[in-house]
Amino acid sequence: MQLRLLVGLILLLLLFIPATAANNNPYQKIAVINLVYDNGMVKEGSSDIQYGTAPNLNLQSGSIRGLLLDSQKKTINEFSIRDPRIQMGDSVATGSGGTAQGLIGSTQDNPHVDFGVIVPFTPGLQYITLIDSLTGNTLITIDLTAPISAFQQIYPDDPDIKSIQQPVPARTVPVTAEIVAIIGVILIAFSGIGYLIRRSQPIQILIVDDEPAIVDIFSLLLARKGYVPITAQSGKECISVLQSQKKLPDLILLDIMMYPMDGWQTLEKIKENSLWKQIPILMVTGKQPTPAEAKKYGVCIEDYILKPVNAQDLYSAIEYVLTRKKLIEREIRVALKAGFEKELVCEYARLRKRVEVEKKIIRIVRSAYTTGGSMADGMIRTIDDISAEIGSREMRLRKLQSQLAPVLSSEPVPVECNN
Repeated sequence: MQLRLLVGLILLLLLFIPATAANNNPYQKIAVINLVYDNGMVKEGSSDIQYGTAPNLNLQSGSIRGLLLDSQKKTINEFSIRDPRIQMGDSVATGSGGTAQGLIGSTQDNPHVDFGVIVPFTPGLQYITLIDSLTGNTLITIDLTAPISAFQQIYPDDPDIKSIQQPVPARTVPVTAEIVAIIGVILIAFSGIGYLIRRSQPIQILIVDDEPAIVDIFSLLLARKGYVPITAQSGKECISVLQSQKKLPDLILLDIMMYPMDGWQTLEKIKENSLWKQIPILMVTGKQPTPAEAKKYGVCIEDYILKPVNAQDLYSAIEYVLTRKKLIEREIRVALKAGFEKELVCEYARLRKRVEVEKKIIRIVRSAYTTGGSMADGMIRTIDDISAEIGSREMRLRKLQSQLAPVLSSEPVPVECNN
């Protein structure tokens, strides 16, 4: 009798602990579908269920209609997306003297293109169907049975997953075998708890852009790499997202050309907040920076990336920034522990990132304003003056690096960024 009571208590403990760990996970679930459009035929590349924030289906529009279906193929929800074969971008318009005048839109029809769909995942979702609304033809139907099963294996205690699991029939086990089985389950459960804890805090990246198509593409690319995308389609929405998030994003991808609050104004708002100002911000935009913007904002950002950007360059930039941030934080801890003055260490940390970013931005500025081989004398002097200021800061950084050399990383991130 006492043995049976002990067994019951252990089983109760096993049921309680994993459920608690799962309920602490703050993320919604999304279905991420990777597809290939090849000469009118759509083929499935891969499909996955994961934690993440899906884009608002009501904000998307286009000629391809999507249906979210249950196991009986009854419609749960509908959405639409743009035809991925029609790709839009920006290019720099130049004047007669070769000076950059602004951006002009361009389109390209590509018969072979990889694209993806991200939708909210709910317990009843079983199929996703895409239809060409111009012809009425069904392009593809994706069965989510396999990705749902894979997600069950990783997160068996997710409350939504529990609601669709089949009950396991009970069977009689001898007392001695029962004890051995329980001990084994305890070991597996505790190792699983550690796994869930490690998985419960993936890297969150906030995407801020007023183009829904770009938001969707970036969300798909980030989800493929294991990041959790959060989205905002204006500067104002970005601020609202930051105010409402229990866990602040680990990084922000910020566009500039937005209305009414542009990217620079949004950046200023973020940096005014004592909690948000430490979030790394990458400007991802089609806008060439001006010398004034390079001088004013270079100290506030982690990188400046011009659109269009391919997936690998985006991944590399994100990973580089996150790695650099961790490395600088480690160097600060080690230097302070070694007895170096706080003011010296903090100055090094500020210049460590600032010089690198400013040098990249001024290269972009110089390249943009010398298109065609000519540039006004006043503009040349302005850019040269900014370059001289950056050079002065770089000399100071080298001096600090020499002083802190005994405790700096043996494999530092280079000051000259190649991204």
